[in-house]
Amino acid sequence: MRPQPTFATLPSGLKLHYRVQGAPEGPWMILLNGLLSDTTMWAGVLPGLTDRFRVLTFDSRGQGRSDAPLEGPYPTALLASEAWELFQSLGIVNPWLVGLSNGSGMSLELLTTHPTAFAGAVLTSAMPRFDFAMGLKAEHWARCLEVGGPLMQFDAVAPFLWGDTFLEARHGVLRAYHQVVTGANRPQHGNLHQIRGTLGWDIRDRLDRIQAPMLLLSGAEDLLTPPWKCLETAQRIPHSRFEVVPRIGHAYPLEDPKGFTARVREFISGVSAGLA
Repeated sequence: MRPQPTFATLPSGLKLHYRVQGAPEGPWMILLNGLLSDTTMWAGVLPGLTDRFRVLTFDSRGQGRSDAPLEGPYPTALLASEAWELFQSLGIVNPWLVGLSNGSGMSLELLTTHPTAFAGAVLTSAMPRFDFAMGLKAEHWARCLEVGGPLMQFDAVAPFLWGDTFLEARHGVLRAYHQVVTGANRPQHGNLHQIRGTLGWDIRDRLDRIQAPMLLLSGAEDLLTPPWKCLETAQRIPHSRFEVVPRIGHAYPLEDPKGFTARVREFISGVSAGLA
C-alpha cells in the first residue's frame, strides 16, 4: 500500500509535503528537486540510497502536494530558507545534500548560509547565477506555459533538458510525465512563480564560504546549464571536485539513476574514509 503523504507546517503557515524513508539509523541525506518537478523525480535513485541513508524528499512551495501561494514569484533564496525550516522541524543533523538544477541552487544557498551544518553535497547542473541567456529561456518557458499550457512549455524546454539518445528513446514518456507534474491538477501560478523566481539569482560572491566537501557533476550534453558555466561554480568553491559525465544531459539522476547513485555513494565513501 502506498504511504500517505506527510506534511509539515512552517512558522509562516506554509505546508510542505515531505517523506522520510530508508535506514532509520543511517546518516541523513536530503534530495532537492529540480524546477517544475516533485518528489517522484527521485524514484529511480532511491533504491540505491535507502539501504544506507535516511533519506528526506520534499516538495518546495509550488511543487507537488505543497502549498502554492498566490503571491509570487518564489525566489531561490526563499525556497532554501523554507527548506531549512523544514529540516529544523524534523530534527535533521549534519545531512548530505543532493540536488539537481534549481535544487542545486537551493543547496548552494543553504551551504553558504549555514556553512557548518552539512556533511557535504553532490550537486548536478549547478550554475552560480541565472545569467542573461538563462533569463531569456526562463521567460520564454513561462510565456509558453501561459499561452499553451504544460505541453507547449515541455516542447520548448525538452531539447535543452535531456541528452539526445535519452530524449529520442523516452520522449513520449517524458512529455506525459511533465503534463502530470505541471498539468491541470496543479495550480499554474505555482509553476509560473517557480520559473520567475529564478530570474536574477546570483550567488557567485558567497561561494567561497562553503566549507563542506563538494562534488559537482555536469552532463556533457547539457544545453541548459552547460559544463563551462557549471565549472565556474566549482572554481569558486574551495577544494570542490568537478566532473563532466559523458552522454548525459541536464537531468543526470533521471537519465541514468544507477550511474548517478554509484557516483554519489563513491564520493561519500571517499570523504568518509578520508575523515576516518
